[in-house]
Amino acid sequence: MRSYWHNLRRLTLKKIGALITPSQTQQPSPHPATYLAQLHPEIQASLSPQQRADIERVIALAIPKPAPKLVDLRFAIDLVVSRFFVVLMVGKDRRRAQRERPVTRMTQLGNWAMAVVLLLGFNLAISTSILMLAYLIKSALGIDLLPGHFRGFGN
Repeated sequence: MRSYWHNLRRLTLKKIGALITPSQTQQPSPHPATYLAQLHPEIQASLSPQQRADIERVIALAIPKPAPKLVDLRFAIDLVVSRFFVVLMVGKDRRRAQRERPVTRMTQLGNWAMAVVLLLGFNLAISTSILMLAYLIKSALGIDLLPGHFRGFGN
């Protein structure tokens, strides 16, 4: 399965006869002509200009368009046995088509619960950071809020 995706990625990123890696490309999504170039030369020659234009139009509709993201966080986690990646993106939903299947109540509940967990986690991280910063500033200024307490463990 891995070799299939690798070959598919190599075919979609073909540029002027040379194969390039995804990190070398500056274009976010391939042009429809890139996909048409994968057709057999005899089939390409048999297409009329109207057919070619219509096929390019359909391919252009199928290629996802990149949208600006408010948050685009990507990182990899290397473990001893495997490597995992985490992607978190937040942005406006610009999909044209509705989902084929309706979203179940359980999925909606799970999405809501994860949103709450993420918000609580961010709140906890920011609150902890602010409290730690305030404590470090208090300690650097020599302010003792509870005199007589915490004199040391040996006393």
